[in-house]
Amino acid sequence: VSLRDFTMNDYSSALPCFSGGLSLSALIAICTSCWYISSNFNAIASQVLFSKFDVNEQDVQTVLLAQLLTTSQLVLGTIFSITFFTCHRLIYGKTQGNSKKLIKKKVKVYDLIIGVLHYVGSMCTNMGFAYGSASLVQCVKLLEPIETLILMVLAIIVRDNIVSKSWDITKLEIQQIVSIRKVASTFIIIGGTTLLLTQKSMQPNPKSITFALVSGCCMASRNVLKKTTSSSNNSGMKGGQKEEESSHGAFVAGVQSFTFITTMAAIPAMAVTLLCYVRNFSPLNALVSSLLKSENGALEYLGRAVVFHCLYNVFSITVLSLTSATTHSLMNVGKRIVNV
Repeated sequence: VSLRDFTMNDYSSALPCFSGGLSLSALIAICTSCWYISSNFNAIASQVLFSKFDVNEQDVQTVLLAQLLTTSQLVLGTIFSITFFTCHRLIYGKTQGNSKKLIKKKVKVYDLIIGVLHYVGSMCTNMGFAYGSASLVQCVKLLEPIETLILMVLAIIVRDNIVSKSWDITKLEIQQIVSIRKVASTFIIIGGTTLLLTQKSMQPNPKSITFALVSGCCMASRNVLKKTTSSSNNSGMKGGQKEEESSHGAFVAGVQSFTFITTMAAIPAMAVTLLCYVRNFSPLNALVSSLLKSENGALEYLGRAVVFHCLYNVFSITVLSLTSATTHSLMNVGKRIVNV
């Protein structure tokens, strides 16, 4: 399927203000490539980081290392996005359009839920890397499109019941999402994942598989909730209200979305880490001391995992803001195959 056909039908429902198909397709292609590459480096760095510690006998240390890594990743993402918008404001002048709306946006309940889902999903991904290979985690998370497809249908039904839409309209909306092509792709993914997991070289670990499945569910729920709520908000826009019409504006809008999600996720992550630190939790203090000494080179890989996690989430959420949740999940499959 050409990239143009793959994206044009999806971004129209997500951001109806775009009119430049070629420039938008090019932006999605560039962001997807950067997303794949940075995600690969993040997975490798996280895997090496956890290999520096004994995860079989030190379960508490493993959880604390995953918590410290997740918090660092989310906090750096927040710092990066704030720095980006500060530089953008200095270069391009006063923030306008959707940027201004996001700055003044009031935090709602579903924003907090999206943030918590992002935090739990990131935490579980890191726990999966700790107990199993990066390839195993990526193979299990290949099931994410199935979870996204089911959750998207349920979200539409619940949303339409709340606003009292007729079943005919709801059925039409579901038919637009659950296309034959996407359903066929989903079954191919199920078969491929099953074949990969049954390979002897994969060495499946129950803990790693469990954390990878929870991570996939959380990320799929985050994407569906974000697209469902943003679609509801966009439906109230007037036809003449066209903002961010360039590919540059599209990228800025994607980073705005990343800023809000990662900030909402960083809050609970920092709260949990600070709680452990304030209670003078000795395993955490010992872990931090070990990392700072960097006797086994763990600090270097911690830095790599944090930086590349920030980069791949910027590009991932930018692509999500320009496509539908189901399309994003299928593109996620491509990323995981590249990683494996």
